Amino acid sequence: MPAKISPAEWEVLNVVWGRAPVSAPDVAAALASDTEWHPKTVLTFLTRLVDKGILKVRRDGKLNLYTPKLTREQCIRDESETFLQRVFRGATGPLLAHFVEHADLTDEEVAELQRLLKQRKTSSK
Repeated sequence: MPAKISPAEWEVLNVVWGRAPVSAPDVAAALASDTEWHPKTVLTFLTRLVDKGILKVRRDGKLNLYTPKLTREQCIRDESETFLQRVFRGATGPLLAHFVEHADLTDEEVAELQRLLKQRKTSSK
């Protein structure tokens, strides 16, 4: 089972995915306008993400530079599978039905979902 990523860790990860390699002070600066986190708090999140195997760290002079070990897509897939098991007991159909019924979808998003479902139906024959 993949390591659970907290909402705060997702915020940190989004910065790292967008700016890697990146130092802890740079991550803290990037998050400063959206959070009131102390730089040591950001460092704690980075350390946890390294410990979970999601980020890797290397020393560059006096700074540690953080880079992703896992892609955003890998983390989303793992989180989605965990959510699907926890909330919908692994049943994909009810999950999709829920989001289609309750999400505010654009016409383009509806068309893309229809295309994906049609493609899935064709490929499963």
